[in-house]
Amino acid sequence: MQETAYQQRLKAKGRAAMDIRQLRYFLAIVEEGKISQAARRLHIAQPPLSQQLKLLETEMGVTLLERNTRRLTTTEAGKLLYDRAKIILELVNGTMEEIKELSEGVRGTLAIGTIASLGAKLLPERIHDFQKRYPEVRFQVWEGDPNRVMELLENRIIELGIVRLPVDNGMFNMINLPAEPLVAAMSRHWNIGDNQPYVKLSDLENKPLMLLRRQQGTSMYHHRMYIMDLVEDACREAGFEPKIICESNDIMTLLTWANHDVGITIVPQSAMNLIPNAGLQFKEIIEPSIMSRPSAIIWLKGRYLSTTSKKFLEYFPLDKPCLEQ
Repeated sequence: MQETAYQQRLKAKGRAAMDIRQLRYFLAIVEEGKISQAARRLHIAQPPLSQQLKLLETEMGVTLLERNTRRLTTTEAGKLLYDRAKIILELVNGTMEEIKELSEGVRGTLAIGTIASLGAKLLPERIHDFQKRYPEVRFQVWEGDPNRVMELLENRIIELGIVRLPVDNGMFNMINLPAEPLVAAMSRHWNIGDNQPYVKLSDLENKPLMLLRRQQGTSMYHHRMYIMDLVEDACREAGFEPKIICESNDIMTLLTWANHDVGITIVPQSAMNLIPNAGLQFKEIIEPSIMSRPSAIIWLKGRYLSTTSKKFLEYFPLDKPCLEQ
């Protein structure tokens, strides 16, 4: 079979068309949009990086990046190489991790991202049991809102995330976690519902309420699933307008203010574990009950999961509740 000009160039050079290092360089350039920024990210000088890009384009016989704008843009060939390079590097990294794990067993660092309330409920006992079984494993736990956790997953900083939905089904695998009700957290100052473990929604009329602020998410689910929306809708259906005195994106702030008699906060039931011994009363809302947004443990589709992560996922069986009382 007659050799193509491309094959002849490779043969003359005596080397493969590209190597793993060049793919890493190319991904960094595309993702940063500028060679100078990619060089800083890769901790190398800019001229050698520019030379590697030119060499890659010469070897492949195509233009991969357009340089006529302030920010580099990918050509059709560049887009194809970028998509394939991500898959190749993921496979290479996963293979290296898998080979390493064969010799070392379950060890290393497990990085998990979580929203505060769910992390306080779901992680302590599971991590305690897991660490007893696999004492060579260390943990890194990152806290943030769902968008922050998803960003950490996309940037490969963490392997697993515990979030409230919605998330992008096309990007993440998930194990759905059982639903949980919203509860009213209050100090004894308010004395609502006597000593009952519940409070009727109508009992919260004209009471100062403090709610979690809306957070933007991906649109797999109906947007009116945020706590503010859920509470406002439920109150209006019950015939009254809620008296909201505070909005915050920090659940600890709301619980702390509730503990200081500022008002009553409505939070997911799992938040009961965030500030133990604070003297707060947590009463489930009834007539009607209000369920929190669904939650899940998620990880990137197409990403190699370490043996450690796979073993930890076994602590979240599908057929058992993960928010047991």
